[in-house]
Amino acid sequence: MNDSNVDFKIDTSESHRNDTRNGPEARVRRGPLQWNLKTMILLALLCASWFCYYRLHDGNEWMRSALQVMRAESKALVVLHADRVAVVSAPKTWSDQRKWNLALPSKETVGNGGAAYKLCLATSGLQFGRLPSEVTEFALPHGRHAIEIMKSDTQDGFEVRVLLDDQEVIKVNQLHAWGGERGSSGSEGYHSQSFQPSSTDGLVELYGMYLTDDKMPAISKTSQHNGILLWLEPMSEAEYLDGKL
Repeated sequence: MNDSNVDFKIDTSESHRNDTRNGPEARVRRGPLQWNLKTMILLALLCASWFCYYRLHDGNEWMRSALQVMRAESKALVVLHADRVAVVSAPKTWSDQRKWNLALPSKETVGNGGAAYKLCLATSGLQFGRLPSEVTEFALPHGRHAIEIMKSDTQDGFEVRVLLDDQEVIKVNQLHAWGGERGSSGSEGYHSQSFQPSSTDGLVELYGMYLTDDKMPAISKTSQHNGILLWLEPMSEAEYLDGKL
């Protein structure tokens, strides 16, 4: 074979180069967006990120509003006299709930003449200016604590629960109904500002609500009512020693 007879011809024309660029493979590469698996995963991740962002944004706005309300309602507990209780109301969570923060004298202070306290609850025989005879009591420990009272209706009347640091310490069931047809009079909760009694033997009323009805429509100093009365009372020396606080 004579190599000189082999004729190699390379087409360098512009039309040939255009045809090469516009071939089937090139048209696939330059075609519209390809919805392959990778693209769909990236798109799903992007949507999930935006969704989480908006959910967190809304949640943060709600949390900021709740914190602002709690800051507005919360009050400082100020102790000027270490030998007696200091109490201030705390923000409530439910309509039938009341809470207080309190600071009680230390064991050393009580040993030097300070007051030790008991928590007292009555739901019947309530009378202005006089303490009821039927009382449920609980000896309070020293230090700072939170007290909470909750009322709920029952089939036969109503139930009152008192919690100390989220632990139930008093529970009373009252058969006298707290229905909508009955009225009530009293305070929904005392001590919106920090309070201390004037002496170590003074009582501290936390909550008082008196039920009224057609037979006894008004509150008087001589009438007795069912309802809720919650207070702090200094213990006698014998009570304190029996309580072993």
